[in-house]
Amino acid sequence: MRAIMRRVPFACLLLLIAGVLTASARLYTRHVQELSGIAAVESPGLPKAYGDDASLLPRLSTDLTYTSLDAPGSGEAQAHVTWDDAWFTASDTAYNHGLAQTSSVLAALAYSESGYYQSKTSQPAYMENALSALGFDDACTASYRYRSEVVDEVLNLVTDDADGVAYTVARKRLKLDDEGKGAPRDLILVSVRGSYGSEWLSNLDLTSDESNDHGGYCRAAQEICEELGTWVDESVADGANVSVLLVGHSRGGAVANLVAAEIDDCRAGVQPVAAQDPGHADDLSALGAVDHLYAYTFASPATTLSAQARSARYDNIFNIANPSDIMPYLPLSSWGYERYGVDMELPSVDTAGFDAACEDMRALYEQSVGVACGADPTDKHVVQAVLGDVATGIGSVEELVTPRGALAVFTSVAARVDPVRILYSHYPSTYIAWMSVIAEDGLTVVK
Repeated sequence: MRAIMRRVPFACLLLLIAGVLTASARLYTRHVQELSGIAAVESPGLPKAYGDDASLLPRLSTDLTYTSLDAPGSGEAQAHVTWDDAWFTASDTAYNHGLAQTSSVLAALAYSESGYYQSKTSQPAYMENALSALGFDDACTASYRYRSEVVDEVLNLVTDDADGVAYTVARKRLKLDDEGKGAPRDLILVSVRGSYGSEWLSNLDLTSDESNDHGGYCRAAQEICEELGTWVDESVADGANVSVLLVGHSRGGAVANLVAAEIDDCRAGVQPVAAQDPGHADDLSALGAVDHLYAYTFASPATTLSAQARSARYDNIFNIANPSDIMPYLPLSSWGYERYGVDMELPSVDTAGFDAACEDMRALYEQSVGVACGADPTDKHVVQAVLGDVATGIGSVEELVTPRGALAVFTSVAARVDPVRILYSHYPSTYIAWMSVIAEDGLTVVK
């Protein structure tokens, strides 16, 4: 028995070594596969939900299926949306609540698409199904191929590649009342997935470049800008004018915010920092051809230290936040952080008539998701208290990354926040329910 016991530590060491070697081999193999473009789920085709007449529906009302973390069974939830092609020739600086509500669902679908790209699941291609129902006839979700499996997220940690992003690009030739009287118009949609696996770490990268933008989101935004430039070039070459719709939730909203700002800079003749690199100048020049840009973000963290973030040229970017959701208020405004564009807030517990609106929201949530809404609107006061504590104890980003700064944040959060409960206020499904029950005047513009 003693001899056996003496061998146990050695056996455990061998098992540990074998495990490390096996995991390393698996990661190396996956890295090679990614470089070779093999052994990943292939992108789905775009189904024809309405047959050959899909692109002939300029105005419609339909139900879209997406997934929610708290939905029982299959995890599916439904949302009723409207759509009108004419939206995309109207002023892009005028807030459109119908478009915003539909955008909140398109942002949630960016998460749902991840399940299709996991080889051992049988989830449908939620995004493609929704886009087909809305009349799109061209879509690409290829960026999900090596950004949806668990092994890919682990590999990102090893290769220091957590700043990547998955997104959908889709195109629709719009049917407009003045069709035939001028150039056709294409709408190009970009829906950006929020934090997924190791990508969450990029939220903590607060380094900034010459543009003063959040370092953890810049690379992802640059990748999308380059891809979008190709799509814009194709539409222009086909003789079409171009409208762009950008949507995203959480980190996806932050990335969409930076992409929108870069397009606005190009349209205004202001050269973005990335375009100063000769390798990127051609990729971004096409973005100047976008003549209508509509951007709607949800639960987006702050994205920039730029003093120009509230410039009028970004008035086509609308950032919608839930006051009981802490994420949109980080990094702190007291540290100089802002979002490009116009900030708007959902109703809060201190708003007149809130109780009735909240009751409607909860009823719709349970009907759509299949479970009671777990968000607590009184968490607005918790959020304000935590932000006040952090602002008092930490005066800058530089202080945040010190041991004292980290301790101050941890102490405040641990004392005040139920992390599970407060997360419900951040869910895309909570934003969708609110957007579906309130009218345009239910949102408060934050100056």
